[in-house]
Amino acid sequence: MSRFGETVPYDATAIRTGWETLPEPVRATVVKELGGEPADIRMAGGGFSGGFAARVRSESGAELFVKAAGADRSWALAAYRQEARVNTALPAGVPAPRLEFAADFDDWTVLGFEAVDGRAPTLPMSPRDLDLMLDAWAQAAAALTPAPQALLDLGVHAAPIDDKLRQFTGVAGGLQGEFPVPKALEGRTEQLAALESGIEKAMESEAVMHFDLRPDNMILGSDRAWICDWNWVQVHSPWFDTVCLLVAAHGDGHDADALFWNHPTAAGVTPEQLDTALASITGYYLGESDNAPIPDVSPYLRPHQRWSGLAAADWLANRRGW
Repeated sequence: MSRFGETVPYDATAIRTGWETLPEPVRATVVKELGGEPADIRMAGGGFSGGFAARVRSESGAELFVKAAGADRSWALAAYRQEARVNTALPAGVPAPRLEFAADFDDWTVLGFEAVDGRAPTLPMSPRDLDLMLDAWAQAAAALTPAPQALLDLGVHAAPIDDKLRQFTGVAGGLQGEFPVPKALEGRTEQLAALESGIEKAMESEAVMHFDLRPDNMILGSDRAWICDWNWVQVHSPWFDTVCLLVAAHGDGHDADALFWNHPTAAGVTPEQLDTALASITGYYLGESDNAPIPDVSPYLRPHQRWSGLAAADWLANRRGW
């Protein structure tokens, strides 16, 4: 139990379809790529989407990390298809498991990645694990600055900032209902909306960001980390991802402020911009967590969002003296 309630078991959040539920063409494609029938299938415990994700090994010892989704998991289907496009365009300097194959069917997609030797991060995070993740992101951000031409050629661009990152603005303007906030933020909707108003400017950049950087989108090895799930990339500020990653670190009791300012991506960022990011992240997580559960998506999604929102709010309140 943390200060913000029960922590989410990030290595055991998934509710996934099994191998036997995959359509025959999907299974046949995996068998062909492996060079034989699966001898061992280890389902991935982490994740929220509900798509198939597992480390699959054949009798010969060949291994792939396989992801698959169909129209019944439309969110995962779209995400996996985009991930296949993006992964092959990532620069060599980005520490990400590399795509070995991808195949599309009428309403299914299946991807096979190199099976890296690692594990899912869990809470509490050790300082060593956190350092490995921050180092991996520093390496990735450097390789993504400026935006690689291969990603730009795919259509990766600076999309307008979604209103989900301006939820306090929506509440202040009567465009959406109020949602629960911790005591330190009560009565501060106008202040939080004012902070959010700077998010578009703060995120202007000529670099590419991951836009979904959290510990559960990483794999930890003995001396390195890999970053997964590259399906939301946009041309925006990589330091915003650093803040997103460190929200979990703050909730876990680490000195997120010190870790942020010591990270290479923080160069040129102002304290007010950091607060703007934290206000936007807080509103996003708390606003989303107040919604009903999504069918066929992990029941841990809303608790994850609530816990993360409380952690972001606490970090922001500490910085503002609230």
